[in-house]
Amino acid sequence: MRIVEHRRHGHRDADGIHLSRDARDLARRLAPTLGRFDRVVASPKPRAVETAEALGGRVDAVLPDLAEMPDDRGLATGVGSARSFADYVRWTERSAVAGQYGRHLGELMRSELERLPDGSRLLMVSHGGVVEFSAAAARPHEAAGWGPPVGYLEGVRLSLEHGRWVRGEVLRT
Repeated sequence: MRIVEHRRHGHRDADGIHLSRDARDLARRLAPTLGRFDRVVASPKPRAVETAEALGGRVDAVLPDLAEMPDDRGLATGVGSARSFADYVRWTERSAVAGQYGRHLGELMRSELERLPDGSRLLMVSHGGVVEFSAAAARPHEAAGWGPPVGYLEGVRLSLEHGRWVRGEVLRT
């Protein structure tokens, strides 16, 4: 079994680009509770890279697809108005574009995990909306019951076994 922790970046500084000092400190305090990761990947946006460095100690790769927000794909979902993971699950089920977007993110997580040997752990850091769509595509029945969208530094843990998503959970701070 391989595991991915897909987390949202920390709170931004006033410039809107970088992590705030408080977010960086919080991520560094959270890091020892997460355990060791065999690979750390992030969106290329500075706040995601800085979060990944603080949580995982390094960044092995930046993945441009993690920076692509739903609206960048012409997906008018109203992501900002999402009240729950269930909203994301509904969007992936009812909209061909949303479904394709979620499946793409699920495949991205799968391909990153399959680069690693069995028993490995991957840390992925991206953005609000990206985390929820990836979880909605990978484990829709579980994700629908996970409550509100993730906040800063929160995320999901998904387990892949024999090429299939077999378990998921939301990670709250």
